[in-house]
Amino acid sequence: MNEKFFTSTKRFVGFPCTHRQWKAESHCRFVHGYSREFYFEFESNELTKEGWVVDFGGLKEVKAWLDHMFDHTFLASEDDPHLDTFKDLEKCGVIQLRTFENIGMEGTAKYVFEEVDKMIKRQTDGRAWVKLTEVRENEKNSAIYRPR
Repeated sequence: MNEKFFTSTKRFVGFPCTHRQWKAESHCRFVHGYSREFYFEFESNELTKEGWVVDFGGLKEVKAWLDHMFDHTFLASEDDPHLDTFKDLEKCGVIQLRTFENIGMEGTAKYVFEEVDKMIKRQTDGRAWVKLTEVRENEKNSAIYRPR
């Protein structure tokens, strides 16, 4: 196979949010927060007329979605036994609740990958895609998702 791929990268920083790992037996089971950041590698075997994999200026939909999901929000796993409590807190205007299957770094990396990959493929008519996503919760911890 002699197919060539081009890769470009983009980092989005400054998404303060809270979460908890309810299944953890450590202090991670308590509500705590970080300022998350997201790193993407985009790939294509064909560049735009400008010579780009993706137009970084055209990532407004990605940035808006990241803001909606992770800027001053509370993340809860869909199976958290206190989910109803969190929903009540949202109704009272105390938190902005966001739920998905696994809010840990690994689960977040997979979830963000899948959502952003759909956006990139739609924007580029399938010409470009997400190769991998790294989600960082602080300077020490991150998780990477890339499908095989």
